[in-house]
Amino acid sequence: MRDSVTAPSREPVRRPLLRRGLVLIGVIATVLTVACWPTTRSVGVNHVVSTQQLPLWAKATDFIDRDANLASAARSIVGGVSGEQAKAAAALAWTRANIRPVPTGFPVIDDHVWHIMVRGYGEDDQRADVFTTLLAYDDIPAYWMVIGKPPQSATLSYALVDGLWRIYDVSNGIVFKNAAGELATPDEISGNHDLVRASATGVIADVDAYVAAFDGYTSPLAPEVLRAHLQMPGRRLWHESRRLFGRQGRQWQMYAIPSRGTP
Repeated sequence: MRDSVTAPSREPVRRPLLRRGLVLIGVIATVLTVACWPTTRSVGVNHVVSTQQLPLWAKATDFIDRDANLASAARSIVGGVSGEQAKAAAALAWTRANIRPVPTGFPVIDDHVWHIMVRGYGEDDQRADVFTTLLAYDDIPAYWMVIGKPPQSATLSYALVDGLWRIYDVSNGIVFKNAAGELATPDEISGNHDLVRASATGVIADVDAYVAAFDGYTSPLAPEVLRAHLQMPGRRLWHESRRLFGRQGRQWQMYAIPSRGTP
């Protein structure tokens, strides 16, 4: 009589496969849940802000796509230009030529800086946003602020050119210069209405009203976190990580707060 042979049990094989399958299902479910998590974004039309809902995956995809487009635009516009002064001049010229003032009857839309570039028009602050973003994507720190109060106000852009902060008024095409004809610094502008007047003469129709916007102007403290840097995934992630521990640094502000400090 032959000895009976017991067939090997398949149970030890089935259990690991079952566990792996359950883990895979759990991972997929988690990824889908996170990807479809509802988020919001705000869009302003004619100064009325509305909130739009969209899934997290769509918001993240848009974020990465905009960053890639901005980086490509910066390379095309200022990447091949030599010297920081020349880069700033190129960014200024491109912005003024391609981002026009809001045409009469067109809606004022407040959303992302890349969308401003696609639309081809914007308010003074939006044109400054484009200018400073192009420079920041080329590793030239830049930001903008509004000084004064309407109707006597101005939107100024600051760019760190050749180691010093320089001042530009994008919408009016003003590059502020000192008495020697060199690019002016905020310290040189501070309290010097004659210098402001000289830079604005021949460019601004109502020079007196423009100069009045600089009443009480002092050198601002440059933000440690640039607005343009928050459009970059890596820098944004680093900033959000620091913010969790209360180490986010000095934030950008739209309106100037007088300070005795230098930029």
